Amino acid sequence: MNTPTGFKQRLGAELAVLERARAERAAEETSRADAPVTARRVLARPGVRRTAWAGLAACTVATALVATSGGRGTQTAPVRTMTVAQVLDAAALNAAQGPDEKPGTHQWVYTRTVVCMDDCVRDPSWKRYDGAEHAFLRTSGTGSRPAVVVEDLNPQKPEKVGDRPRDTREALSRLPTDPRELLARVSTDPFFGAEADPLAALRHSEARPEPPAADTPGAQFARILYILQNEPSIPPRINAALYRALALIPGTELVGTPMRDAAGRPGLTIAFDVHDRLHTREYLFLDARTYAYHGTRTDRNSGRLLSASRLAVGIVDHPGQFPGGTAPDPSRVVRESVPASSPGRGPSADAPPAPKTVPVPWAPQGRRAR
Repeated sequence: MNTPTGFKQRLGAELAVLERARAERAAEETSRADAPVTARRVLARPGVRRTAWAGLAACTVATALVATSGGRGTQTAPVRTMTVAQVLDAAALNAAQGPDEKPGTHQWVYTRTVVCMDDCVRDPSWKRYDGAEHAFLRTSGTGSRPAVVVEDLNPQKPEKVGDRPRDTREALSRLPTDPRELLARVSTDPFFGAEADPLAALRHSEARPEPPAADTPGAQFARILYILQNEPSIPPRINAALYRALALIPGTELVGTPMRDAAGRPGLTIAFDVHDRLHTREYLFLDARTYAYHGTRTDRNSGRLLSASRLAVGIVDHPGQFPGGTAPDPSRVVRESVPASSPGRGPSADAPPAPKTVPVPWAPQGRRAR
């Protein structure tokens, strides 16, 4: 395996930054008594030091993958690989410094995703911050511009994380920032249950009659992935605690071979083996440089069952509007109502299929999930 273009240069730059940081830290400690506070090195600031550490972590993992690949052209010296706890801690440090944008009540949260099952579909979607409506694009097949379909969300539908952005944000904000306490809370609160996922039956029906108990390591891993997957705007301090909580789950591991998410992006991969009879394996994909969430994947019997990645997130004023763009022409906006089911119940198993599918937050919009 050949070294990726520019990789050695980037690695050298990262290592040079680290060496300079170490040297400057040593010099600072030697002269601390004589140096004024304002003359302290820039790298002594927590944010800069964390950034340098996070960059080195990604570089170290990537170097290990290249060095152990057996490629004839690779001359990388052996390096200490990162542990899963170190990678997740670096992800937490970066998440804690992320933006904390809160939309207005009538603004919309825009997301663009790619979901792969039998094939891959990329689709944008919009959800009003107060949770009253959501929107997606519907193409006519005639070459005309797609319609923006706006639907009222069914108020009788049981709520779960991601259903209504404002409610989800408030629930996340109430979580403790201690990773152990957060893990215990997430494991017992049905609002965060991955079992409420519309595709939960797809994930579990063949492996066992129902999803695993909420406090098992596999269910805990799935619940945190479900939060990361379905809420694109997690408060930074909670986002950091979620990554640290993942590191506490027995069986969580760092994948040592290169993998790509549903969008084809390389990065760091965290995995968990469910140890069921169908050999289910869950993956979390992270950006190799920023440690931001990229996506998830579920494999079964060594084959991909489902993969989903988030490509973009933004806050806009209108359904159908893209970040930085203008509102769509009103003639393109179509408003529809979702038929309400009985309170607390979904449609009957014997009922005919609905004429259209209500999209889940990250599933292919306007298509039925298979």
